[in-house]
Amino acid sequence: MQKLTQTCSFNDCIAAVSVFDNSYYQHPTFDVVPREHLIEFATRSVVDEVFISLPSDYYSIEDLVVQFENMGITVNVNINALDFQIGEKKLQEIAGFSVVTFSTNFYNYSHIIAKRVLDVIGSLFGLLICGIAALFLVPMIRKDGGPAIFVQERVGKNGRIFKFYKFRSMYVDAEERKKELMAHNTMSGGMFKMDDDPRITPIGKFIRKTSLDELPQFYNVLKGDMSLVGTRPPTKDEYEQYTPEQKRRLSFKPGITGLWQISGRTSITDFNEVVKLDVAYIDGWTIWSDIKILLKTIKVVLMKDGAK
Repeated sequence: MQKLTQTCSFNDCIAAVSVFDNSYYQHPTFDVVPREHLIEFATRSVVDEVFISLPSDYYSIEDLVVQFENMGITVNVNINALDFQIGEKKLQEIAGFSVVTFSTNFYNYSHIIAKRVLDVIGSLFGLLICGIAALFLVPMIRKDGGPAIFVQERVGKNGRIFKFYKFRSMYVDAEERKKELMAHNTMSGGMFKMDDDPRITPIGKFIRKTSLDELPQFYNVLKGDMSLVGTRPPTKDEYEQYTPEQKRRLSFKPGITGLWQISGRTSITDFNEVVKLDVAYIDGWTIWSDIKILLKTIKVVLMKDGAK
């Protein structure tokens, strides 16, 4: 612990510690998570990486690695405690420790840079279109007296909360009425979807069908909260229902479009199917897969297929 806290680059982002062999351990700076609550903490909190330094002859490190990897969390294991072989891995050094880092995928760094460049260029172009569309849409959306822009807290990469923007397509009391309509949810699992949702305004039906309601999200992309392509960000109440395995879909920055959106999203009624598509995208991601999804998204939008 002392080595980690003395390393500034690692110390700045330590969220919590868990000490397996001392249930009474306290730390003056970091939260101390009881061993039995460790996985629950990782599921509900912002966790990008974990560092494990446990003697493998006393503790099942492999089980811990598998559970964290299932959530899409990168795992660093002190190499001196390692005696098993699982997952993709690489050797590196953290706080003076030689560690083996496990991850579901080690992405090409040049592709990551290219993704951000594509996001910035695409979002600037998208905001230009958004500004032009707003001249016509804002007066129509505001006819019922509500705001033109819908702002909501959503959950992003590894549990980060951010403000999410859309052109408002529902009545202003839509969130309050959601609880009343849960019995009509056509999606099983951690997502709400309803056919002929009565909360949608007349103009809302049009902007949803044409995906014009999504245009303000280009601002989220420019800020870095989202990407052009990724997984759709859940609401906070949806996120609270996630299992550790479902949290893995949040190990990648959320996007305006994604594999689910171009795969017949109106016909999918099982949230676990959404998770499978998201995980397939995350595990196989390259910049070229993003470009393919963007091109297919343009086709889907022009054909007005998939949105409801």
